[in-house]
Amino acid sequence: MANKQTVSNKLLITYLFIFYLWWAVEEICNWQYSSIPLLQESISALVKFATWSIPAYFLIKKYSDRLAIGYSTMFKNHFRFWPYLGLFILMLIYLFATVYFTSGTIRINPSWHPTDLIGSFLIVGITEELVFRGWILNALLTKFKTWVALLIDSILFLVIHFPIWYRTGTFLSNFASGAEFTVIILGILFGLLFIKSKNIFVPIIFHMFWDLILTVFLL
Repeated sequence: MANKQTVSNKLLITYLFIFYLWWAVEEICNWQYSSIPLLQESISALVKFATWSIPAYFLIKKYSDRLAIGYSTMFKNHFRFWPYLGLFILMLIYLFATVYFTSGTIRINPSWHPTDLIGSFLIVGITEELVFRGWILNALLTKFKTWVALLIDSILFLVIHFPIWYRTGTFLSNFASGAEFTVIILGILFGLLFIKSKNIFVPIIFHMFWDLILTVFLL
């Protein structure tokens, strides 16, 4: 990237420390805000939105001139979706092929509930892309070569999944199944979509689509 003033390492490291510490505590404690499933999902989603998206949004806006893709560009840059249609179709084929070869059929997840869409579909794509692509990757791109920034960002994206894997007792099974590589590859893919389009909504759309399929269909 072109030489320019960057986000200070101290600020970035402090942010990452607080962010990861907070989310590890929140996930491991798994606080129950309500006995009503819809209300529980809604409050949990609001907590994630408030502690992920809002700080990231204000940091992006405040340090816009120190990012690879500025605030006004990433939220307003016009893009045409059709160039991404092929990738969208490939992702769809991959997901349903994975569903089929994993379970031998394609069916709705019997444990799926519409309330799951609040936290796993509506909120996740927005919050995670704002933090990891809109803020972290955006800052790293001014400090490192593109491929290095993408790799660091994707590893950080993988690590944020560790607390929930630990809480749900799936840490070892996820690593044994190669889920860590899937997360890293997705992080790189979403990062490339952000860099190519210069618009945060492109990786958000792809991320939401991915999570929708994973949430609704049995894997």
